[in-house]
Amino acid sequence: MKKIFILLLVGLVANIAHAQIYNTGNTLKSGKFALALEPAVMVGGPSDDLNMYFFGGYGIKPGIDLGLRFGVGHTPYFGGFLKWRLGSYAAVTTGVHNFSDFGLDGSLIFNIPVTGDTRINTGIDMDIVFAPDKILVPLWLPVGVEIGLKPRLAFNLESEIALNIPAYHIVSGGLIFTF
Repeated sequence: MKKIFILLLVGLVANIAHAQIYNTGNTLKSGKFALALEPAVMVGGPSDDLNMYFFGGYGIKPGIDLGLRFGVGHTPYFGGFLKWRLGSYAAVTTGVHNFSDFGLDGSLIFNIPVTGDTRINTGIDMDIVFAPDKILVPLWLPVGVEIGLKPRLAFNLESEIALNIPAYHIVSGGLIFTF
């Protein structure tokens, strides 16, 4: 019970997440890989303009995966995270990133099934950003749709709606390849 509490506490503290690359409640199956491309437009923020993100993920064991992200734009982005599945329709992510400043990441994301290969994703997404003179806590509401195009290919369209002042709006979409 203590381990579960610590895991949830870490997930909630880091629920301050920069998980802007495909906020889904899915985790990869053990031994599976995923690669994704995500063009994104930010309105404000460290890289206000068109950016390109690359994502790689690996299923460590059932219900847990590891991901790395790299972003190219006005301000480069690099981050990594762990995702834990919570039941059939939700996941918690925790991680770190550098996007002009170092930050801790986390999110709580829910899937809402629409059809067999289509689902709506939403939840809460936050960062704890350690800026030179202060700590910022941006908060987003992700709203997206993932559409399975083929058994190993999906399309994701997502918007991150800024919920407070240090956050900024993000609109993105792209392809997810699973191997």
